[in-house]
Order: sequence, then structure tokens, then C-alpha cells
Amino acid sequence: MITGMQKLLLVGPAENKEKVLSALQRSGVVEVESYKGSLFPVDGREVSTVRADLIIWAIKTVERYAAAAERTGLTRNDCEGDPATLVDRIPVLDREHRKCREETVQLQNKLNFIAPWGDFLIKDIREIEQKGNVFIQLWDVAQKVAHEVKIEEAIAEIEIFHDNERKYFMTFAAKPLKIKQCIEVNYDTDPVELRNEISSHAKREVEILQELLNISSRKNDLYKYYFQELNRVNFNKAAGGSVHEFNGRIFLLQAWCPLKDLEELKKVLENETVTAVPIEPEKDERIPTLMEPKKVSDELGGDLVNIYDTPSYKDWDPSSWVFFAFTIFFAMIMADGGYGLLLLVVMIVLKIKVKKPAPAIKRFINLSMVLSGATFFYGVFTGGFFGFSLSSPAFKFLEPFAVFLKNIRLLNTEDTPKMMLIAIVIGMIHICTSLILRSFRAVVDEKDYIAPLINIAWIAGIWSFFFWYKYDGVAGAEHLTTGGMLGLKIVGGVLVVLYAVSARTINPLKMFMTSFFGLYNGVQFFSDILSYIRIFALGLSGALLAQTFNNLAFDLWNTGIAGMIFAPIIFVLGHTLNIALCIMGGVIHGLRLNFLEWYRWSFDGGGKRFVPFKDLLKTYVNGEN
Repeated sequence: MITGMQKLLLVGPAENKEKVLSALQRSGVVEVESYKGSLFPVDGREVSTVRADLIIWAIKTVERYAAAAERTGLTRNDCEGDPATLVDRIPVLDREHRKCREETVQLQNKLNFIAPWGDFLIKDIREIEQKGNVFIQLWDVAQKVAHEVKIEEAIAEIEIFHDNERKYFMTFAAKPLKIKQCIEVNYDTDPVELRNEISSHAKREVEILQELLNISSRKNDLYKYYFQELNRVNFNKAAGGSVHEFNGRIFLLQAWCPLKDLEELKKVLENETVTAVPIEPEKDERIPTLMEPKKVSDELGGDLVNIYDTPSYKDWDPSSWVFFAFTIFFAMIMADGGYGLLLLVVMIVLKIKVKKPAPAIKRFINLSMVLSGATFFYGVFTGGFFGFSLSSPAFKFLEPFAVFLKNIRLLNTEDTPKMMLIAIVIGMIHICTSLILRSFRAVVDEKDYIAPLINIAWIAGIWSFFFWYKYDGVAGAEHLTTGGMLGLKIVGGVLVVLYAVSARTINPLKMFMTSFFGLYNGVQFFSDILSYIRIFALGLSGALLAQTFNNLAFDLWNTGIAGMIFAPIIFVLGHTLNIALCIMGGVIHGLRLNFLEWYRWSFDGGGKRFVPFKDLLKTYVNGEN
């Protein structure tokens, strides 16, 4: 449910502001809001999150290096130093490691370039040149053109090495030569020296990795430092959001407090020299939204709702509605009992293995278990397992199981017209539910008694159209088509009158325009309802893709020993890919049908989440989320 909010004006002596803000931050029961006319920053205080951003970047960086270091066999050691110093050290080490890596690559390229000539000393070459009064040059030429090379001015030519691709040689001449089709190898460092430099760089890289690995042992302290920094920034923002009156003797600060926490707030402030004055929100002011789950469906559905948009404060909490609808849509899109069972087993194992998960992780696992379980039961009642339908020859090997599934099967997914009809009916029920909720909201919250009548008329119109269109031309259903058409005519007339009345005017033109644009909603209604066909379409596409992988695997199995080796690989990889695609389709389109097709008729959205002014370090230490 969406918790009621009270807007407060905190008034107290300016000298006590810091103490009051500290008490509010420890309690975490209010959201501090900038008072009109307040300025940021205040008193030269830092309100930028640049330092906090640097800290979290440093933590992620050190985690990445630590993983690389452990892969090389390094072990973590204790690390001394305060967190601030360590955070400043990490970018330095990161830059040095990157520079070291780049220089190593350059040195290795140089070494590879002169490696064919083996180990030599430049001073020895220079000594020979000086004593013999000659120029020594190193050359590289492609083998396919080596025979075309003419060296007429050389005193001597010595081949050093060759392979299928290149020929490497050196020349002795009275003057520097230029040889066509040959590449002169310029060298300024001895191979031995290059190897020593590469070795030195490699050693330094290991040292850097070791230091970063050691710093990673202080990850918990770094996270504490991060939240301390956020606490400081939030505190300064809250301080800057206040104003001082009466020559700076009194401070004023606005805050929002959930109604359920007002008593706790009173206890927090009772020892402080401050007064909390309830004030009315301004017209059209965005009141923070706090969604407090009352049951498991609220808790799990709340995470789904927040993916898309925060409900308006005036909205009703849609969490449970979204949760149940999303579960149904996901199960029908996955549409395979085998996939559901496999995912359920994975989630159960994960739940057992993760001893103390964070609250968000725990909710994710629980939601995944519900979705997997729903998919499994839907697959059982439709007879689909890993792409095998009950009509598949594969079930001949599991005849007792196939007989059991046939006895309990409620739906035949191979009956395309029926499955499309079911998807349409689900869409109609879902949209009508949204209209009913909107009607209740209009009566309870807005005291509007015309809007519910309009919504009821639209519900009647949707079902009238269904009975008229679905049974048109069906023998023995004349009463349905006749009744449906009559219903459409009655609904159309009623809607015209209701929309005209809702205009709250006697101006004929305005009444006509209100009715015209109101009736245009009918196009959107039927467009939204037709969108639910995607439930069946995605379920069918997943089943067909699974069958394709099955056929490929079984066909390959019958080709011989090689086929028997690769068939299981295709089967496993194919179904893994299909499961991933089905999950993506179930999540994306399951949420889309809720947020786009359903939301528009019942909920406003556009709210802002309640963000309490609280001690984030305490939250982190206690493992809250």
C-alpha cells in the first residue's frame, strides 16, 4: 500500500541545526526537502558527489584487478592505511599499470621485429663498422620477391634466417644502401636489453597487481568510507536546504514524514530544541511515494512496479495486481513445464547455497521461484516439456507419464484458434480489471460518480463486441450476435450521453467534442486488447524453436558416431539459448502488458520515490536494502 505522508516545517534555533540534522539522519524517518529560497552550497560546504563517485570507481577497479591477480596465482595479504589514502592510491596504481602494460607491448613489438637476427650487441656492430670502415645494415624481404632483389654495391651479403614467408639478411657496404622491395630494420636497443626491460616491466606489473590485491582485502572498509562520504554530502545538502530567519537566529527546514512514523519522529525531536509544524502541500505539489508491502505479493510486485515508474502519491498501490498478472503472462510465454522445472531447481539450489543474501537478492530468488513454479504448472496442464508435445513420438518412451498428462491437460496449445481466443479473453479481463480499479479510485478519492458509469459502459461495450464478433456466422448463436449488436448500440448511446454530461457545460459544441474524443478511446481499447495475442505468439514461437532443436538433435543422432557426439551438444545448447530467449520475452512482454496496456486505464504514475534522510553507513553495516 502507499503510505500517507505529512509535510512538516521544522523550526528551531540556528545553533542547534547541526544537532537536529544529525538526529534526523540517525532516525531515517523523514525526507528533507529544500526550503524555498535556500541556496546550495551553504557555508562553503561540499555537496558534490564527485568524491563518492571516485570511491565507488576505485572499489570497482580494485575488484577487477583483484580478480585478475588471483587468476595469476597471487594470494591476498593484509593491507595497512586509512581508506582515504587507499582510494587515492588506486588511480595511481591503475595509471601505472596501464602505462606499464602499454610500454611492455611496445618493447615486445620491437623485440619481435629484431628477433630473427638473434642476440647481438649494438656496440659490437659499431666497433666492426669503425674498424672496417663499413656500414652494416639489417634487411627484411618477402620470400616471393627475394630472388628479384639486386644488391650491387654491397661488399658482402649474409643471410641470417629465412622461413616460408620472409628472408632476413645483413649487408656490408662502403656507404648506406637503399634496396628496393626490402625493409631496413632500424635498431637502437640490444635484444638482451629489451628482454631485461620487458622482464622489469613484468615484475612491476606483478607488484602492482599484488598491491591492488592487498587493497581489495579492505573492500569492506572502502565501502564504509563510500557511505560515510554519501552521509556527509547528504548532510550538507540538508543543511544547505534550510534558511535562516530573524537575523540568522532561527532555521527553517521542510521535510516529509510517513504518517506511521510521526510518533517516532516526535520521540527523536523531543530532546531537541525544535518544533515540527504540520503544513499543507501546495496545489499540484509532487508528494513523495512510499510503498509499504503488506503481503508477499506486494513485496515482490513492488520491485516490478519500480522498474517502470513510481506510482503517484494519489495512486493505489498496483504491486499485487502487477505481480499476479505478470506471473500468468510469464508462465504462458515460457509455456514449457520442463523449462519451468529446470529453473525452479536452479533457484532452489541458489536459495540453499546463498546463506545470507541481501534483501534485494532474496526477493529476486523468491520471485524467480514463483515464476518458475507457475511455468511448470502451466506446462503440466498444457502437456509441453522441453519442446515435446503429447503428440510427439518421444513420449512413447514415457507412456505412463504421457497418459497422466493427457488426463490432466486443460489446454491444447496446438489448437491455435482456441489459444488466440484465450489470449484475447485474458486481455479483456485484464483491461476491464483496470477500468474497475479506476472506477473505485474515482469514487473514493475524487468523489467523481460519472467516470465509473463511463468505465462500466466501456466494459459492457468490450464484451458486447466480443459476443457479436466472435459468434457472428456461427450456427445456433444468433441470439449472441443479436444481443451483442444490441449491446453495442445501447452502450454507444449511453457513452455519448455520459461523455456529454462529463463536459459539465451546456455548450453543444463542447459537449459534442467531449463525446467524440471520449468515444475515440474505443480504438485504443481494442488496440490494447489485441496486444495480448503476443502471449500466445511468444509461447508458440518458443515451442517451435524447442521442437526445431529437438529435430536437429534426433536427426543428427541417427547419422552415426559423430552424430551421437554432437547431438547432445546441439540439444543442450539449443535449449539453453531458447530458455534465455523465453526468459527475455517473458520479462519484457510480461511487464509491457502491465505497464503500457494496463497502466494507462487505471494508474497515473509519474510519482517520485520517498528517499529518507538516513545514515547510509548504518544501513550498509546492518545489511538493509
